Amino acid sequence: MNTDFKSPTTPTIERSSKPSRPWGCAILSFISGGFAVIVLLVAAYFGIRIFDISARMPTRQPKSAIKLAAKSAEAIKQAAQNHRSDEKRLVDTMYARQQIDPNCTMDFLLISGGGDEGAFGTGFLLGWSTVTPGVGAMPKFQGVAGVSAGAFIAPFAFLGTTADLATVDDLFRNPKPDWVVPRGTFFFLPENVSLAAVPGLERNLQEQFNLEFAKRIELAGSDNRMLLIQATNIDTGNGIAFDFIAAARKAVATNDTKNLSQILLASAAIPGAFEPREIQGSLYADGAIVSSFYDGGDEDQRDSFGAVWKREHPNAPIPKTRYWVIINEYIKPTAEIVQPLWPTMMARSLYISMRARTITMLRHLYTKAKLTKALNHGDVEVRWVAIPPNWKPLNDAFFDQATMRNLSDQGKRVGADANSWMTTAP
Repeated sequence: MNTDFKSPTTPTIERSSKPSRPWGCAILSFISGGFAVIVLLVAAYFGIRIFDISARMPTRQPKSAIKLAAKSAEAIKQAAQNHRSDEKRLVDTMYARQQIDPNCTMDFLLISGGGDEGAFGTGFLLGWSTVTPGVGAMPKFQGVAGVSAGAFIAPFAFLGTTADLATVDDLFRNPKPDWVVPRGTFFFLPENVSLAAVPGLERNLQEQFNLEFAKRIELAGSDNRMLLIQATNIDTGNGIAFDFIAAARKAVATNDTKNLSQILLASAAIPGAFEPREIQGSLYADGAIVSSFYDGGDEDQRDSFGAVWKREHPNAPIPKTRYWVIINEYIKPTAEIVQPLWPTMMARSLYISMRARTITMLRHLYTKAKLTKALNHGDVEVRWVAIPPNWKPLNDAFFDQATMRNLSDQGKRVGADANSWMTTAP
């Protein structure tokens, strides 16, 4: 029997080449949503640029490279002329002192930056003021120079009374919450003048550097003493030492002390973090950009104090010069295990480079001292002190009161010991 067998037919399934409508809608919705977010962010960005101008400085008028170069050259020339005038006044002043005290010395105090670690310097000065007269005791400074945080300390050290030293120490022991604050929710926008504002710090400085204080600075500088505040001219790239006594004299004459606090804030204006200051048409920022502390810069040895003295008074012995340098930081980087992340690497590298620069500057100062002696231009001593390596901050907070008070106390203990000064280059 023949039987025909047929397999059942498998139904054919037709596949569409187009995605189903639900998936298509989802993809379109995702793209349009993402685009909407981008549009909103861009609109918000430009809206902030248009309506929120409180975090920006006015646009400055551009100048040609030729004009800026000429301005820089003129600034360098003027600084050299000022230096020669200063050296002549120093020679006249020290010669008059020598007639009264044949063993007089010419003492300069140089105070570095360090941010909140300036509390070490304020405490150190208070402790140093208690050292009994003799070797290592605090002298009356012929000149005081400050950079960044050291700029805030320098005017009080220049006046030099126990009350003045206690005042600046109290300032650093009691930081206010609004000394440093972020510039609102959008503090990171590139149009902003800086990431943070310093309303409280500016307020406290203006309160302290009032007309009465300006008069005291003017009077204290009437005998040819010097008070210099270093800042960096961002336009020309030059380090500038503001004559704070001249600024105080002008403040008294005009009954306007605002420029005094502006000079100090310019010296401490860490680029990007704090607002730079425009003074007489130039933009100024942190003095520590060019050097950790003010050392007078390079000079023509023919215009040095010793050379001028030998020309003016060839038969009189040249008074000894002594530099006292307070470093408001560790002299060498602290050791730690660093994670290989680019923000950490950048911050750590900057920290190491700043410590290396401070060491280089101290060595440079010692070299200048040796050269001065080799040229028979007088005897120069250099002494320095820095935050002890065994001191550790209580936490990582910036301008933390507990840490700053602890560091101030540490500075007092170190300053009260006349043997704390280092006499050899690091």
